[in-house]
Amino acid sequence: MIFYFSGTGNSKHIAEKIANSTGERLVCISENIIAENETYEIEENERIGFVFPVYWYCMPKIVEKFIVQLKLSGYHKQYVYAITTYGLAAGNVMDRLIQTLSNKQVQVKGIFGVQMVDNYVVGYNIINVDKQRTILKNAEVETTKIMTMIERRENIEYIKKGRIRFVTPITGYAYRKAKHTKKFFATSECNSCKKCERSCPCNTIQMMDGKPVWVGECTFCLKCINGCKQSAIQYGKSTKKRDRYQYKKKTNTVMGRFSANRYNVPFV
Repeated sequence: MIFYFSGTGNSKHIAEKIANSTGERLVCISENIIAENETYEIEENERIGFVFPVYWYCMPKIVEKFIVQLKLSGYHKQYVYAITTYGLAAGNVMDRLIQTLSNKQVQVKGIFGVQMVDNYVVGYNIINVDKQRTILKNAEVETTKIMTMIERRENIEYIKKGRIRFVTPITGYAYRKAKHTKKFFATSECNSCKKCERSCPCNTIQMMDGKPVWVGECTFCLKCINGCKQSAIQYGKSTKKRDRYQYKKKTNTVMGRFSANRYNVPFV
């Protein structure tokens, strides 16, 4: 079974690629899934995977929330692994995951990381298309290696943490405390299609007078910004002239002003 969370599609692609190879079941993490509070039945020889992006050298808040209430039936020290996708490096993101699962008497044996295209458009523009293609091509190679290690149930750490991984406790604290909804807004280009409202994994977006409004908890996945075909969603003043990113399974490329492709950063 693979539990995954994805904002712009990078982690979703990794999770689906592994599931297609191993035959494991997929569960997409969202507030709706958390609200269901389901108990997941684990088979005797089944592997358990967690796949998610790195945000600010931390795992997304929604992922931690899901894991804290996660209930597994039939778990008897089956092979557990975790994969994170990142822009530059993963930091010590796995430390908190390992501790959170340890509190539930679940031991993580395989630790993996895959560099993907960074999507942190609120901080800087994304890299050009040629560099994106190179990163995504390399990601396919790395994912294939990781799949082999998972199939062998290897007890291994295969991840790039980066030289400033020691800042993880600081960035993680800042990420968890930040009011992420504060600067989101929609411009006059918004056509009231409601795609952002429907696709928000946190149910944070509500339509008011035909425009999206951000209310409540936000995991800061930037799915709304990157998924808006009109480029109508902005975050403060910094994102207006920046490209957008979504993973494209068939082409592994980005598109232009609306649709550049992007994903998570070490800050992601």
